[in-house]
Amino acid sequence: MADTTNQTIGRYELIRSVGRGSQGSVYLARDPTLDRFVAIKVLTETSAGLNTMTEDGTPLEARISSKLKHPNIIPIFDAGECSAGPYLVFEYVEGKSLAQVLKNRGAMSVEQAVPLITAILNAVATAHAAEILHLDLSPRNILIDADNVPRVMDFGLAQYVSIAREPKEFAAGTLRYMSPEHFLGNSLGPGTDVFALGSTFYEVVTGQRAMRGRVREQIQFMIISGGVDFEPLREIPHGDAYARFLSGSLEKRVEGRYADCSVMGEAFELFLNDTGLADKARADGSNHSTIDFLLRRMQRTGDFPTISRTLSDINRLTGDDRSANADKLSNVILRDFALTGKLLKLVNSAFYGTRASEITSVSQAVVFLGVEKVRMTANSLTFFGHMKGDSAVLKDSMTKSFLSGLISRHLAQREKLPEAEEAFICGMCQNLGENLVMYYFTEEFEDINELQRTKDLDKPAAARGVLGVSYSDLGAAVAKAWNLPHPIIESIRGVPPGPLAPPECETDRLRDFAVFANELCDLFQRCEPDEIQGAMHQLLTRFEPSFSLEQEYCEKLISAGFEKLKQYAPIFEIDVLSSSYCQPVQSWLDAQLETQVHDEDKAEPVAGRRAI
Repeated sequence: MADTTNQTIGRYELIRSVGRGSQGSVYLARDPTLDRFVAIKVLTETSAGLNTMTEDGTPLEARISSKLKHPNIIPIFDAGECSAGPYLVFEYVEGKSLAQVLKNRGAMSVEQAVPLITAILNAVATAHAAEILHLDLSPRNILIDADNVPRVMDFGLAQYVSIAREPKEFAAGTLRYMSPEHFLGNSLGPGTDVFALGSTFYEVVTGQRAMRGRVREQIQFMIISGGVDFEPLREIPHGDAYARFLSGSLEKRVEGRYADCSVMGEAFELFLNDTGLADKARADGSNHSTIDFLLRRMQRTGDFPTISRTLSDINRLTGDDRSANADKLSNVILRDFALTGKLLKLVNSAFYGTRASEITSVSQAVVFLGVEKVRMTANSLTFFGHMKGDSAVLKDSMTKSFLSGLISRHLAQREKLPEAEEAFICGMCQNLGENLVMYYFTEEFEDINELQRTKDLDKPAAARGVLGVSYSDLGAAVAKAWNLPHPIIESIRGVPPGPLAPPECETDRLRDFAVFANELCDLFQRCEPDEIQGAMHQLLTRFEPSFSLEQEYCEKLISAGFEKLKQYAPIFEIDVLSSSYCQPVQSWLDAQLETQVHDEDKAEPVAGRRAI
């Protein structure tokens, strides 16, 4: 059909060839009955075999596409059979493919891409809700029309989820946007489209392919290994947050990706809210529905509204002017009798240095320490005091969080940062999301652990697979609802994927201290005693771009932090002797001391070392 002059397909008059792809040829045609232009795709023999799956012989794509009614999906009008094979008749849309647009104009900024991404996610989410997959999403199959509106086209490989074929029968698609399951013999599903869109959206803002390589084998290896380079995103505004969003779609294990494009759309809304770009996509101020659902479930418990009100009021009163509202802050603290008692105990301890006389009231504490330190102390005590339960796992996690806060605080003091007390909260709350899930969603927490064990997923991916959001997403959303300061929220979100970059501001430094402290404290739960030093060396190497510590100093840091933990354990109601988290820490410290004494016995006396 190279020459289309005076040719017809069915009742349609062919005008010219529009393009040719792996699935067939596309022609511009005229419908004389309705007097309109249409696009006709004549399927190849291979493609036709995939598409003739209905009982009446109608191409499956026609049956599927007719169910898709969305302004960002190009609709199908008709289907039939001609001498060249099955054909499909679509609305004809003037425009260029997204691939052509990117080639001509280059990468978009994240802000420019927001309407595009929102529209595409909404379109594919509509398909997923109807149990329809696309399975060949790429910039080539997204048309940008004359009004700059994206239109998803070519559901040529689409299949109902319930009858999706095993990919080992065919590994069709556009190579650089195919998913690991295409090559591993696993079933295709909504996560396949999620992965393809992750690769597409990476390219939209970087101008580079997410899956790089010169030959098929290199590209396939990168897809299967999950080796996406997020470094180019660091150079663009909102790049760190955008990398976090994309990491949930480009996870190599389908169980760790966003479950479908509806969930991916919610994650994008969360990204928009966090970066202040929400108005670019919508004006109704709606929030991430998964987060809202989890928050509503927490609100139904007896203690969550209380802790939320206390923390929100404390931070709201001191958020704008940290030297004002001392009386109001005192009144909020006094509402909680247990908080008042613990606050006075801590203020009178050596935690804040020695004083001439005992402080007996919250007002005195505010005068002595200042609004900022009292705010930080009240935050930590409220958070720690309410997150109690019978779960030994939760108690251990909370104890680890407290030790993490102490270590983060020391690192900030060592670097002479003015916000050392804020560093303590950053470190203690860095694991907030996981602690909340342990406390409020016990069954889901067990499911997340099971995914980690059976599918070899990391925590963010496993949490995303069960909850639809990562622990850090949930923790940051709750911290935002509690009016916690921006540096603390950023610490909870954690470092973006990829190699660590040098900190650009104090907030980045506080975040890095908090994440490092939390991962350092994690070693005592996930490593055998003889593995800890090696894992510590790897951790220190990873964080070298942010700050530099000698391993010996790091070991002393753990010892000093643990001694402080034992000192303040009664105030925070930590039973050090019975804690299954504290026991391996103490055993490791004892072993380090024994090794040090043994080495010193063999060596000549040396000058005293610098103390922490």
